[in-house]
Amino acid sequence: MEDGQKYFIARIQIDFEDEETGKIKKKKEEKLVSGYNCTDVEAKITKIFQHYTQEWRITAIVESKIDEVIE
Repeated sequence: MEDGQKYFIARIQIDFEDEETGKIKKKKEEKLVSGYNCTDVEAKITKIFQHYTQEWRITAIVESKIDEVIE
């Protein structure tokens, strides 16, 4: 990880139509994102989700206590 970067947990809500009932359902996801600050993380998430046809939104970005990922 680059110097100064941290890990953030981004919470995302995706609204989609249930094919059986036609009702709008909400799916919540959490992503672990490396970045310098919340604005940087928001830009990365937006870039990934920009082509989604469903409605989506970032509901929270929180700095993670994780300081290192070992692969």
